[in-house]
Amino acid sequence: MNYQGGGRGRGRGGHWTDSGRGSGRGGRHNSWNGRGRAPPSDSRNGGGAGWDEAPPDTNAALRVLAVYEQGSRIAFACYNEESNEIIFEDARSSSGTDTERVVGAVLAETQPNLILVSNRVIANAPLLECLTTMPVGEEGRSTAMRRGDGNAEAKSADEQQQQHTTGESIPYQLLKSSAFEPRQCKSVILHKLRVMTLMSRAMSGHHPEDFSHSQALSGHYASTQAPSNYHSLASVIDFESPTLVRALGALLTYLRQTAFRLEEGFTVTINNIRRCPASESFLRLEAASFRTLRIFATDHHPLVANNNVKGRSYNQSKEGFSLYTLLDRTKSKAGRERLRQWMTQPLRDAAKIRQRHTAIDLFLHPECHPAVSLVLERLSDVVSMDAILMRMQRCSTQPNDFLVLIRMLDAAYAIVSTLSGDLREKAYMLDREAGFNGMADDAGGEGELNKELYPSVAYIDDLLRRCHVPVTRDLREKMIAVIDVEITSETKDHVIINWGYHDELDRAKETFETLDETLSEVGRQVLQKHQELISLKVVFLPQVGFLISIDKRQHNHDEATNTFPSVPDDFEFVFTQDNDAFFKSDEMNQLDEEIGDLDAYIKDTEAMVVSNLEEEILEVESELRSTFSALSDLDCILSLAGCAADLNFVKPEIAAEGEGAIQIENGRHPLQELIVDFIPNDTQMDSDRRMLVVTGPNFSGKSCYARQVGVLVYMLHLGSFLPCDSARISLFDQILVGFADVESCAVPQSTFQRDLTAIAGIMRKATPKTLALIDEFGKGTAPASGIAVMVSAIQQLCKKKCRAVVTTHFLEMFSLGLLEDGKGAVKAVQMSVFVPESEDDDAVPLFKLEDGVASSSAGLVVARLAGLNKKVVNRADGIIQALRSGRQVKPLPESLNCNSPFQPGVKSAIRLFLAVDGWTGANDEEIELLDELVHVM
Repeated sequence: MNYQGGGRGRGRGGHWTDSGRGSGRGGRHNSWNGRGRAPPSDSRNGGGAGWDEAPPDTNAALRVLAVYEQGSRIAFACYNEESNEIIFEDARSSSGTDTERVVGAVLAETQPNLILVSNRVIANAPLLECLTTMPVGEEGRSTAMRRGDGNAEAKSADEQQQQHTTGESIPYQLLKSSAFEPRQCKSVILHKLRVMTLMSRAMSGHHPEDFSHSQALSGHYASTQAPSNYHSLASVIDFESPTLVRALGALLTYLRQTAFRLEEGFTVTINNIRRCPASESFLRLEAASFRTLRIFATDHHPLVANNNVKGRSYNQSKEGFSLYTLLDRTKSKAGRERLRQWMTQPLRDAAKIRQRHTAIDLFLHPECHPAVSLVLERLSDVVSMDAILMRMQRCSTQPNDFLVLIRMLDAAYAIVSTLSGDLREKAYMLDREAGFNGMADDAGGEGELNKELYPSVAYIDDLLRRCHVPVTRDLREKMIAVIDVEITSETKDHVIINWGYHDELDRAKETFETLDETLSEVGRQVLQKHQELISLKVVFLPQVGFLISIDKRQHNHDEATNTFPSVPDDFEFVFTQDNDAFFKSDEMNQLDEEIGDLDAYIKDTEAMVVSNLEEEILEVESELRSTFSALSDLDCILSLAGCAADLNFVKPEIAAEGEGAIQIENGRHPLQELIVDFIPNDTQMDSDRRMLVVTGPNFSGKSCYARQVGVLVYMLHLGSFLPCDSARISLFDQILVGFADVESCAVPQSTFQRDLTAIAGIMRKATPKTLALIDEFGKGTAPASGIAVMVSAIQQLCKKKCRAVVTTHFLEMFSLGLLEDGKGAVKAVQMSVFVPESEDDDAVPLFKLEDGVASSSAGLVVARLAGLNKKVVNRADGIIQALRSGRQVKPLPESLNCNSPFQPGVKSAIRLFLAVDGWTGANDEEIELLDELVHVM
């Protein structure tokens, strides 16, 4: 998770990374937003308060919050002693702003007085500071009022103003790493957590003696550990989320050692467990929803067992055929990452969704195609900024980083020029032609355009504002002026500074380039001055300076005193090496003063220039992130626009949120239509048709239709155009699914239990703004039980007033009058199938949705299409006819069973064989008769 703080300068440590560390030029820094505030001291031995404050008041009700973050996910689990309940949340955050918003919402809802954290959170100073600071402003105060905090209203105006300014600090405690171990956490949740609301529902309708009898039967198991609560808890807790399991498990571990340490078996018994509404900005989809709608699809290597083994060439999975691969036409890696982020966090803000629709509509206009082509060409140069900026903060920048950044700034400059030029002009004209200029006279000048009157122009202006054009333009010009791109790309080992940027550096380089000629000339002058010398050389040695080198074999050398009598007196001996002797002279000292260590000076000066350039880059880090974030968003919009153009998607209309409308004309499944001749279908759902019950044979497309509705609603929240002729859809808060999932031995449930858990979760989580998709629920048990549970679930969902698409083969729900078509917001529809009158012709599924209830599931027709043996199909048809008419099912005729031991010839042979006492003494007549009977058989 990347969190950019507001502070500037290399050593500020205001960047959240995957490892949760901020680093700088001067070492590790823990200040954030430039405030220089040290992080709380960690309490590794079970200590308590950070921020140099006293521990929480022991008389106050305990409200302890456990936090665990990993990558882009962060999970919370809070225990409130006053209400004796646990509130949890598992959110995905893609930036520091998202993280701060989620943390603020959770803190405002839970009002904790103690935070439980792991080493990962401790190492992430910005996150720790955000967690340990109570949110300020009206939101926090209104939450306290809603919680019944009487002191909130009694505070003076000065105290309230101070709270709005500073915020209250929350103490924290560091837990051992073992408290967050996944297997231990899951075990604690399953065996040491009791939720009274779940237990009361489980025991309703049963006599207590039934439960005591079952406990007596499982006494041996109960003596070792409490029975698992998986079946009931799985409807509330997503056990597929490792972050949530770790946060909740750590919270229970702490509670077992503190508030519930006196309970039998250290069991944590609470009244209720519920989710905290901290992610109301996005459409909520659980892992099962993503799999069912095939938003993403991971294809593993065939050696799946080794997928996580390091050092293997096949340890990386790839994206399979999914909606993500369909919509991904991005040109840059940053764009692909941003599109995945968009698809994991679909919007619920109608204004932001409409802005994406407006942008797609703009780029699809034929007059904008030339400008769009130019933008697409340059977007391929946009890469992720995180790695480059991180290396700059750690003083480990590579020369290629500057080259990549220059190319990115060049691309940004070209894209911004296109946006502010041709595209903005086209957008302005298109908005006027579209009729948005009805109040153009009141809109002011072109620089003050009203966003509602000129939405396309407003989108372009918003992109330009996020690109920080003056800052990026100045930085680009600065980098081009400093760095010699051509030579740096050739050398690749260090950054080359442009000639003319630094005068002293230029003079030093010029001197260094002519240094050989200079030293040769000085050598000639010294040789002329001292003619007694036969030959000499002037050399330069780092850290020593300029020296005169002579061949000691050409001069007298007293090895005992290491002196040279024939050498001039002003020559100061330095050292010898092999056959060379090195001396200092007045000329050499003058060279040291005038020229010095040129090579070191040049390298130090270049390093200083590069360091200053890095500092200037980091000074505008937030602007750079904003710029390339905007370009990544633009890449995603152009990708969605390309899909809309090629796949015939249309712009949907967002209906009022209170309507709960799903009105789709000729909707198509975006994935299915690529592989089959797809038959489009309409969808009509509103307040009077909240529940669509889809019946029909197998192979008729019921499940595909349910998925299609979910995918189109999802694509609306994504901001994409939809595969249909027209659509008018309201915004929803979540999409819940009850489809058959992949079975696993790791889940201690049968197939029907998994279906029951999914339906229980849907009924528990559904709201009037929820869309539920349920596929053939109840088929894993006896028909009567399945029908009863199915009808009860539908009636309960009708009371929830959510929107639901339910597919089923239980036609008896309508034939027995358990449900009535058109009453109670239930609407029955069917997938039609053409059944010919002649048995020689095969039935043809029409894949078309019609009103009414299917007459049958056409199981025999489907069996015949599947190639089942004709005798088996005919026998099944006879059984069905007998059951319908109430007749007894007759066995197969004996004539069809030629191998029956009860045939007459066989009986005669058996009688003869048994009539003879001993065949060893039988006569020839008896043997011939038996042989004849056997041949007849």
